[in-house]
Amino acid sequence: MYAAQFMAAMKQTVDVEKATLSGDLSPIFTWLSDNIWSKASLFSTDDLVKQATGDVLNASFFKAHLEKRYLG
Repeated sequence: MYAAQFMAAMKQTVDVEKATLSGDLSPIFTWLSDNIWSKASLFSTDDLVKQATGDVLNASFFKAHLEKRYLG
């Protein structure tokens, strides 16, 4: 669930598809570093998710991922 929510937040500022297709993953790693990796030991998981995505852990992001992957 966390990964789906982080991906949804990342896609608001990073062209994930372009990065993966080109093989240049630096924009993805930069977002992860700025929003997750550099703060992981400083905040609780709940606070980290809220800061990175603007929302508490929310199953709707995971549900949307599953629907797109398996039904869409």
